[in-house]
Amino acid sequence: MRILLAHTERILKYYDVVLATTSPRRRELIKKIECVRPIFVATDAEEAVLGSALETAETNARIKGGIAAANTPLPVLAFDTVVGIADKVLGKPKNRDDAVAMFRTLCGAVHEVVTAVYLRVGKKIIVKSEKTSVEFGAFDADSVYNYIDSGAPYDKAGGYNIDDAAIKPLIKRFDGDYYNVVGLPVALTEKLIEENLIYGENGYSD
Repeated sequence: MRILLAHTERILKYYDVVLATTSPRRRELIKKIECVRPIFVATDAEEAVLGSALETAETNARIKGGIAAANTPLPVLAFDTVVGIADKVLGKPKNRDDAVAMFRTLCGAVHEVVTAVYLRVGKKIIVKSEKTSVEFGAFDADSVYNYIDSGAPYDKAGGYNIDDAAIKPLIKRFDGDYYNVVGLPVALTEKLIEENLIYGENGYSD
């Protein structure tokens, strides 16, 4: 009975966790993890573009997380999402021409969305990534230009948010975690929190 009560207490407990993000999409998605009580902080980090989407995302997540972790003893979560296609890594478009070029690259092809999750608990740092494949249909000028002219692409990896209604006609299919494409892989993040915070070295363990 004592073990069961301890287990229940850990499940019902809320954990203050610093989230190194200003993304409104991530702020909404973190609410799906019920045990987390998020404290949002902005990190002014210069994002790198490296050899692969995986390397780029994990490096940037470490940079963001490291900045936030330097200022608090609380657990810290940070994320970085990038799009990889062939040998290209697509971050956020810098201007209209850049956004148009991204859509011309993405349309009619399959690309990979990678989100890296950084978690710091005490002195322990964990970085894991989730990958989702997305296929776009052919380039549709009206859909693409209307979307770009709305201003929506400029804070999004690859220039789009799969949640945006205006982008739906371009998406043929996706394979993997939908929320990963939005910017926060909920299942992976929850798993890391459970393993390293709730049931970690300082928590309850059966």
